[in-house]
Amino acid sequence: MATNLQFIQQLSTDGKVTNFDLQNIFDKGYEQYNIFLKINDSSGDGYISLRFYDGSNTLITGSEYDHAGIELKSNTSFDTSWRGTNQSQIAPIMTGGNPNTGGGALVRIFNADDTNSFTFVIVQSSMTNSSNLRGTKTIGVHHTAEQITGVRVIGNSHSYDTTATIYGVK
Repeated sequence: MATNLQFIQQLSTDGKVTNFDLQNIFDKGYEQYNIFLKINDSSGDGYISLRFYDGSNTLITGSEYDHAGIELKSNTSFDTSWRGTNQSQIAPIMTGGNPNTGGGALVRIFNADDTNSFTFVIVQSSMTNSSNLRGTKTIGVHHTAEQITGVRVIGNSHSYDTTATIYGVK
């Protein structure tokens, strides 16, 4: 069981962005990587998703992802429609609504360094939306066996100011 976090890197955006690239953060010899996202300020009624970069640092935009998630809302019923096979991204990493005052996510990535295995993702997040709370729980897989070197965090109809702290887990 993994119990020891090893700090790798911390990166921040310079103001609000819609895409945040975390390149060359893997290939450090860990079976699991944890990315902690701290969303300081965001706008838009969209959501945040992710895509991977492959071993040649090319963004994987094809239909190579499967995912399933639930959006938890304090003011209305849960949204269980977040699921799909052969998708172009994994979502939701975090959901929004205007105005958002901030929140955070833990993105756990497994087998990124292993060229013979699929790469798996488990995500949980929370965010405030006006006086309401939102959270997500998502699982996903990149179903092509190849080395993954990084991720792109994507704002879909959503912009955000964030800091990412990356750890390897032993």
